[in-house]
Amino acid sequence: MSDNCGCGSSDSGDGETAASPRPAKGEELANNDRQNPFADGVDRRRLLQASGTVGATAALAGCSGGGDGGGGDGGEAVPTMFVFNNGDRTLSVIDAESDELVTSAFLGTTASFPANQYSTGAESDHDVLWLNVSGGVRAVDQRTLEELAYVETGFGPNYPNLTPDGDHLLIASGGTTGMAPEGDANHAIFRVDADRESNTFGEVTAEIETGYVGPCDMTLGPNGDYAFVVDVADEAIRVLSVDPFETVTRVDAGEPITEGNVLPFMCTASFDGELLLVENGEGTLGGDPEVPRVGSESVWDISDPENPEEVAKITGDDGLPGAPITSEVAPDNSAAYLFIPGEGVGVIDLETNEYATTLDIGGSSIAGAWGPNREKLYVPVQDANQVAVIDHENREVATTIEVGEAPTGAAAGTVRPESDAVSSLQASLASLGIAFGEMEASWCMDDHCYCG
Repeated sequence: MSDNCGCGSSDSGDGETAASPRPAKGEELANNDRQNPFADGVDRRRLLQASGTVGATAALAGCSGGGDGGGGDGGEAVPTMFVFNNGDRTLSVIDAESDELVTSAFLGTTASFPANQYSTGAESDHDVLWLNVSGGVRAVDQRTLEELAYVETGFGPNYPNLTPDGDHLLIASGGTTGMAPEGDANHAIFRVDADRESNTFGEVTAEIETGYVGPCDMTLGPNGDYAFVVDVADEAIRVLSVDPFETVTRVDAGEPITEGNVLPFMCTASFDGELLLVENGEGTLGGDPEVPRVGSESVWDISDPENPEEVAKITGDDGLPGAPITSEVAPDNSAAYLFIPGEGVGVIDLETNEYATTLDIGGSSIAGAWGPNREKLYVPVQDANQVAVIDHENREVATTIEVGEAPTGAAAGTVRPESDAVSSLQASLASLGIAFGEMEASWCMDDHCYCG
């Protein structure tokens, strides 16, 4: 019996001209407080599942590559969700029609807040995953899962978003955990060429130095002309013109509900560009115990992008059970879904601007993403190793899908990765706590998931 499967050798990807070497900077900036998810061992159910997968894929490892996961050949679009598992640096690929796990692949890196609002719909052909990692942003091909480019920003936190036309990636970099500048620190916002057909793909095309204000999140309107950034240390909402790349205006974040500061740190624009949801820390940067952080959610009218106006603020007095980390706005503007660690997913009725309910997702989550058809919201549940699928029409959890260890970020797409037995084998071994490569960290690990 021969051990040769008859497969030809495949290119390792080491010769890609667009790829950049992985700098030590990102590792130096990684959160040193992150914990080992396998410190208490691997649970028996996961061990049995992974062991079975290892046995099934090990015999095929010599035939890696060349297969197709469905939709990887540039043909008919296949609704897909990508879920990034921070605990084992794997990627779970989900069929967004059947809501079933298709495959797991080993990435060696991860993303907590990948660019996921635009260019992810059912009609989109965008095929790049933009991953926010410590020190910069990595571009990964959705078909091959190979790195296409690395944008080094020099900052630990990086919050990217893609313009609707897919031409530009904007990155808010810096964040902060203190109101006072650390030396002569100067944060920045970057514009990157995201057009794969361009000779400058993955290169910074413009940069705005902001001073020490802590730009902590980035969101865009539907036409791609304007972007919105929250400056956590400067208590402001910043409005940018994408081209030319410049600050158009900055408005005060409003009045705090505590003795501390408002601390706006995350934001999401609605798909029609009418509303902006802003998550506020409400307290003090650095976690002053005398001013406990309570959190609030602000609703802004951005129908006139250069003149944002706060129209509502939802607090604990209105039923908000905790501090939201970020949010997603329903495509029909009827509701906003808030990711509240330890509580579940909160729902704001945007027709009345009242807190409606809290959905039990079976654990804790900090982010989510709409599926390609914008009918279902996929919510990685970090401490349950699953994804909760929320049916927007009924505003309820329709099902859950088991994925990798500590899932954190998610993004939609219409391209599915090509099958790779070696990558699947590595993913199975990683789920058992066996590390490969650098195991690069995203800025969001454990409790360190946002600015402030």
